[in-house]
Amino acid sequence: MSNNTQNHTDKNKSSAEGAGSAPVDRLVETRHSVVIDGQEIPYTVTTGTLVLKEEAEENGDRSGAFEGEKPRASVFFIAYTRDGIADKSTRPLTFSFNGGPGSSSVWLHLGVLGPRRVLMDDIGNLPPPPYRLVANQFSLLDVTDLVFIDPVSTGYSRPVPGEKAKDFHSFKKDIESVGDFIRLYTTRYRRWTSPKFLIGESYGTTRAGGLAGYLQERQWDVPERYHACLLNSRLPDR
Repeated sequence: MSNNTQNHTDKNKSSAEGAGSAPVDRLVETRHSVVIDGQEIPYTVTTGTLVLKEEAEENGDRSGAFEGEKPRASVFFIAYTRDGIADKSTRPLTFSFNGGPGSSSVWLHLGVLGPRRVLMDDIGNLPPPPYRLVANQFSLLDVTDLVFIDPVSTGYSRPVPGEKAKDFHSFKKDIESVGDFIRLYTTRYRRWTSPKFLIGESYGTTRAGGLAGYLQERQWDVPERYHACLLNSRLPDR
């Protein structure tokens, strides 16, 4: 397994990051491989935060005038993309999150779908410590790229200073913020033409259902449909 690491930040990131500086995207990439169904799958991991922004309007004499984009939150994610894919328009892209509400994506990530998982016994119990990660031969990475999203206030996702966490916690606002992250990721990594899927567990099934409609309504001139995969206590057999 290779461990070549490369750090990425936006070109407009200031070299001096003092207090009060504008939030920026923070991303790290590493490359690895995993064996799934007897086949070695090389892949790239991209992890870090993307900054959600919204259009801001001026007040006073210029009330309603476009002021620019206002940062709202930094959303943490971990993405696994298979290397060597010449035409990404044919490669499915799956966005995954857990439920709660208030849960990060760690459970589906390290318990079921990711290329590495927490070692458990045959009935799903943790063995005695020390705990460890092992290669996940049942990962879906052989058939789809995977993006695990931590909604705002879970994992490392947080509102930017000056924004209120509660503004992201309602049913509607949760769907909007997760949906806007998906739109941002899809644009940044040029995956608009890839078939897309949503996987949610527990409350994440409700989020996935709402997101499927929200994303289809908001993505102009893009015929791609989002398919919601709703998981309860277990995945069906592959």
